[in-house]
Amino acid sequence: MFNYGKNSKMNCDVNLLPINDTLDILRGKWKIRILKSLVFGKKRFKELQRDVGKITPKMLSKELKDLEINKLIKRSVYVSSLPKVE
Repeated sequence: MFNYGKNSKMNCDVNLLPINDTLDILRGKWKIRILKSLVFGKKRFKELQRDVGKITPKMLSKELKDLEINKLIKRSVYVSSLPKVE
């Protein structure tokens, strides 16, 4: 797995890149809490806000967009008389 020879630092850095990328994506106070709340199924915005805790709507929206960009969540918008986003 790891080569402890002459180029061991270079090999170690290459092997840790996926871990570093994952940590960069999940960095912050809220993303883990949001994902934990979504483990058990779909939630509406306000339900998610109540579950996560003292997060502002602006911050929740930003964090959800970041998670969607990184393809960790999928956002669905339903067209109806009452707007519904899951």
